[in-house]
Amino acid sequence: MRKLNAESRNKVGNRNVSETDLFKQASLPDDPKPGGTRLRRMKDEGSGTYKSVQRGAMVLAEGLFAGICNPLSRDRQEALEYLASLSVLVRWVDGSSVEAVS
Repeated sequence: MRKLNAESRNKVGNRNVSETDLFKQASLPDDPKPGGTRLRRMKDEGSGTYKSVQRGAMVLAEGLFAGICNPLSRDRQEALEYLASLSVLVRWVDGSSVEAVS
């Protein structure tokens, strides 16, 4: 979780926020404000799919950071499932482009 957070912060160039807030800000479908950045999983062609994909990344990250950082129990099977979920988010962040406004 720490590595995902650090790499995401590096990718968007924002070290002032972390975890859930980082993904909320980076995944918004609207254009970034001056000095801001957004992670884009796909090109915005004006479709509902674009907004859905952006929202999906945001809510998955929110759920993972809230649920995995504060787990009630950790058995081996549960740990493997958590890793699989995190792997999806890591792949999405890695494959996203960065949109920035100076």
